[in-house]
Amino acid sequence: MFKLLLAFLVALAVFASTFASDSGLGPYKVSDVTVSGISSGGYMAVQMHISHSAIVNGSAVFAGGPFYCAEGDILFAENKCMKIIEGLPNVEGLVALTRDDATFGYIDPVSHLKDDRVYLFSGKADTVVHPEVVHSLRTYYQHFVETNNVVSDFNVDAEHCIPTDGTYGEECASLSSPYIGVCNFDGAYSGLKTLYGNLKPRVSPVGSNLIKFKQTPYIEGIETSLAEYGYIYVPTACANGETCRLHISFHGCLQTEEDIGNAYATNSGFNQWAESNHMIVLYPYTKKSNELPLNPKGCWDWWGYSDKLYYGTRLGKQIIFVRNLIKAISGK
Repeated sequence: MFKLLLAFLVALAVFASTFASDSGLGPYKVSDVTVSGISSGGYMAVQMHISHSAIVNGSAVFAGGPFYCAEGDILFAENKCMKIIEGLPNVEGLVALTRDDATFGYIDPVSHLKDDRVYLFSGKADTVVHPEVVHSLRTYYQHFVETNNVVSDFNVDAEHCIPTDGTYGEECASLSSPYIGVCNFDGAYSGLKTLYGNLKPRVSPVGSNLIKFKQTPYIEGIETSLAEYGYIYVPTACANGETCRLHISFHGCLQTEEDIGNAYATNSGFNQWAESNHMIVLYPYTKKSNELPLNPKGCWDWWGYSDKLYYGTRLGKQIIFVRNLIKAISGK
């Protein structure tokens, strides 16, 4: 009986070890963390940057707006943070809210933001998130970040998409799935160059370096609208133990696996720069939900569908989830 129990425990340990090594989440040697995202993912990138500015050193935001722009109200989200039917985001009020959140410990001290770098993109033809909302984000960030560290691209004739210079996706000025625009403009490069400075020339990604991993062990709480699986691109050098950066990129609404498969993780333009520049790229994924929490387009939570009050702070369910992923990947 004892021998059978011992054999079972050994087999269980081997299984656990195999599962851990196959997950792709490391830990790896990570020097710093940055974020990016499109649309709801852009808002999520801002939330992650502001709430965890002690560890997140910069953001690249495509078609996103200021921290807590929606103030927990879906109508605000639609009418002030997307279409501006009710006017522009209240930047001064959101800056004050940010400082209050820091005072109460809901987010990291805003002093961590001063030396960070920020890249902002809004297509001139964007009909989903009005370009002026992204201009408001620039104004918001300039309250906390050195002015010269905020770089903007507002002159590309693009619709609502993450712009690329590749051949996958829709015509740049067309609003359609997969919201990855063929724009003759490399948004991933522009964002990463702002965040990290000069980059080595891009190379073809290694297919086997994009790993599908189970997200559920890192999810806390219920009604999160987080998917069962996400993706992580681990360059060969990083897998071999060299020190690497960690970049987290958040997809937008209607870019879930149900909508476009893993196209955001494979075709948004980050992996070819990652392979040649020692950069791990994490792609967390949400899922659609037509029940509670109501999230029929698979968006990241930037208006409070998972938690009306704390969704964008260190107490938010999705923020906690991403922080757990960072811990798993970096060991800290």
